[in-house]
Amino acid sequence: MNRLRALERHIGYRGSVLLFFALWSLGNAARLAWPPPEVAAGPAFAYLASIAPLSALAAPWALVGVLCLVQAFTVADTAAFAALSGLLVAWAVVYLVGGLLGAIPQAAWAVIIQVVVAGLVLRISRWPEPSRGA
Repeated sequence: MNRLRALERHIGYRGSVLLFFALWSLGNAARLAWPPPEVAAGPAFAYLASIAPLSALAAPWALVGVLCLVQAFTVADTAAFAALSGLLVAWAVVYLVGGLLGAIPQAAWAVIIQVVVAGLVLRISRWPEPSRGA
């Protein structure tokens, strides 16, 4: 437990948030790069694969995940927050177009989730790290 507290003191709240987003982004990259057959056969993945190879769509998620992971341990973390929010908005647009084309059923839910998380990321990116005494 002491090691976790030391890590938290080292990376702070913003860094810990970036670690969660790194896990999420890298998980998305893995899900796109190596989808189970039943997922790959679904309408959302079929639409995504019609845009570009799934491995190519996984690359931005992997890059953002690594950036979040690295910048979680730095004071200068703006690039990670900006890259993540930009990727989330881009992903929302992809799903929005897929939904409007009728290729992705219930795409609106994915769009809402991506936009809400992008807004949350932008909001967190503007929060200062609390003082060490807090």
